[in-house]
Amino acid sequence: MNNPQQSETEGGGDVGPRGLYPWPFFVAMASAFLLFFSLQAIFPISPLYIVEVGGSSADNGLATWVFTLAALFMRPLTGILSDRWGRKPILVLGAVLFSGGPVFHAFAPNVSLLLVAKALHGAGLGCFSTANQAFVADLLPSDRYGEGLGVAGIAPSLAMVIAPLFGESMVRAFDFRTSFFAFGAIGGLGFLVTLVLPGRHSGSIQAPSAEGGSLWEALRRKGVRASSLGMALMGMPFGTFISFLPLLASTRDLGGTGLVFAVYALTGALVRPAAGRATDRWGARRVVLLGLLVIGLTMTGLSAVAGRWALVGLAAIMGVGGAAAGAALDAKVQMSVGHSLRGSASALQYTVFDTLVGFGSLGFGFLAEATDYGVMYGLVGGVVLLGVLVGGLGWQRIRQRI
Repeated sequence: MNNPQQSETEGGGDVGPRGLYPWPFFVAMASAFLLFFSLQAIFPISPLYIVEVGGSSADNGLATWVFTLAALFMRPLTGILSDRWGRKPILVLGAVLFSGGPVFHAFAPNVSLLLVAKALHGAGLGCFSTANQAFVADLLPSDRYGEGLGVAGIAPSLAMVIAPLFGESMVRAFDFRTSFFAFGAIGGLGFLVTLVLPGRHSGSIQAPSAEGGSLWEALRRKGVRASSLGMALMGMPFGTFISFLPLLASTRDLGGTGLVFAVYALTGALVRPAAGRATDRWGARRVVLLGLLVIGLTMTGLSAVAGRWALVGLAAIMGVGGAAAGAALDAKVQMSVGHSLRGSASALQYTVFDTLVGFGSLGFGFLAEATDYGVMYGLVGGVVLLGVLVGGLGWQRIRQRI
């Protein structure tokens, strides 16, 4: 196995010789599936709801920015606390806010209150997803981080196959408020499943350390810093893809985006485990660069897309690129740290991602308002492709400097 950072890691779990994962691994996947379902059902209808309550394209970008900024602020603290107190307390706190997010939307009849709902929802995402990645990594041996995290990543991807279509159908059949309550009920089931997860000392779950958890110590690892640069390049296209695709489809008369998001998620779910295994075998660099190249080309394609099935095809390609790069970057971060820094490293990784999702969506929202979505997606694609070029030509030099 090509795992250059393995000497710095601590083997985590007790995955059996036949490749079976322990039962908490699957419980964690179930809770993630339900909670992310409750979030992703909102994706295709949130931009439309913002318009419904009197908002604009810029307000849509602002809403995404507030959501991701809340997650960003929560990640550093919850990452440290998950290392020091254990994963479960942070998972439970995150599940409470995460499952309550759709309900907060139901009581937000204007843009101002909707921004508050987005902030609470984003805080839940920041808590849960940071601790969940560390929890799953605790269960894995060091030479199977890519594969294990890739398999675990199927849960939110599979949720997204169904959730956007479900969200659109709920709004067509009922109304926004009823739909938000239904999404909240699904998230509530995810909260109940989270309660089943073992606490500090169970099976292969390692005990937390009162001295563990340090953002600075995590940042000192080259693998964490290099992966954070990759997450920055992923943040902009992901934010604009989620935030503005329904509006792009609406302005170009391309139909609803429920199916588009479903195809995006399905291809991601299919590719992610294979990308994780490729990372374990060949290293993260090649997988990351290939995934980012695919993302950049997809963004460029969105700038000119004019047919519904072309849009569906681009979503499938985007799913491949996002899953490949995401699985490789997740594995690289966990390869670079030991048990006592998993939460902190995950927090740093996704703080960078959230920053670029939020500020990118806000800035590109204003750009779309001033120009159009074609110009916006073309610029995003150009930035990503430039980053791939720089990363491909100067990877070793960058790693030495950081």
